[in-house]
Amino acid sequence: MTKIEAIQRVNKALGSNTLNDRNTQWSTVVPYAGDEGWWLHIPLSGFRQEWHFLICSEKTKSFRHITLKANSILSPATKFRCKDQMADVFISAANPKKLADVLPGGSKFSFSKYVVGEYRF
Repeated sequence: MTKIEAIQRVNKALGSNTLNDRNTQWSTVVPYAGDEGWWLHIPLSGFRQEWHFLICSEKTKSFRHITLKANSILSPATKFRCKDQMADVFISAANPKKLADVLPGGSKFSFSKYVVGEYRF
């Protein structure tokens, strides 16, 4: 599965062209510090707009669509580890139902309530 294929699949399911290359981030499972999970790098200014995240697992042959509405996180710099005006988020694949940022220096923020859908391929 590629980002373009996933965007097309989600847009078809939504019945609109909501997701595009500018408002959607794609992440696949990668190893990190003895864990596996998804990296998200979100510009702090980007929290003022709607963002879509497609997190893919080749192992389970599925991807999830997560949507953060504009201003749904009002103080992202207090929720995530930040570097160069970017929120660095690492979501562990060890607990895929929780979908929580596990990086030290963050607040263990959970993205689970922002999941819009899950797709198999």
